[in-house]
Amino acid sequence: MKVMDKFKEQLNKCIQAIERIANMINLQHIPSDNISYNELYNALYQLIPLIPQEYYIFRDRLRDKILPNLKTPDLISRNQYGQELVTLRNGINPYSFGEVIATIKYLNEYNNNNPSSIWDNIHPQIISVAKSRYDKEHYADAVEAAFKEINTRVKSIYKHRTSVEKDGSKLMQAAFSIQNPVIKLGDLSTETGINIQQGYLEMFVGAMVGIRNPQAHCNLTLSKSEALRKLHFASMLMYKLDNELI
Repeated sequence: MKVMDKFKEQLNKCIQAIERIANMINLQHIPSDNISYNELYNALYQLIPLIPQEYYIFRDRLRDKILPNLKTPDLISRNQYGQELVTLRNGINPYSFGEVIATIKYLNEYNNNNPSSIWDNIHPQIISVAKSRYDKEHYADAVEAAFKEINTRVKSIYKHRTSVEKDGSKLMQAAFSIQNPVIKLGDLSTETGINIQQGYLEMFVGAMVGIRNPQAHCNLTLSKSEALRKLHFASMLMYKLDNELI
């Protein structure tokens, strides 16, 4: 079986695992920390090495951030004598589950569209600020412009609705807050929706801290492929803003 076929097959297994877990949470009202993380963990673990290289930013995030935090942390306490007690837990971390949903959804859209042009799957607003720079081989500038455009769009929405101006990570934390979101990306009446909101909150904050700020403040260089991967990530976030829940 070809690698791409294996990727598609394993991606479908991940989607099926996500749907089963979401049904347990939303229909059977089982708390996520009472649902074993093992099936989803194993499905993602097998998917990671099959993810196409041009989507390495999603592969690396799954491998280095999401997968290690997929299990609900064990409870640490102390008894009356000061001895440490560990209560092992095997459930699913709801915040990581939200990030899994967002990441797998984007990978599935890539799989279904299978674009012939590198720009076919990129959001129009990202194209408008990044393509000319990218075509001129100004790769770092293209990425910086893309994430500044995301910041500008979120800032505009937030200021319009609150009359308050924020920027960068503080803006993202306020805009996508679980308790009082100005921009709602998940159905907060369900636990899965809360997980999705938290997952995107962390990705928007991470984009500002880990990508926009270093590009804006340091004289960094990027390869063509590295720039394209980050532009895909920016596009994912921008498309999600298009699908805001009103």
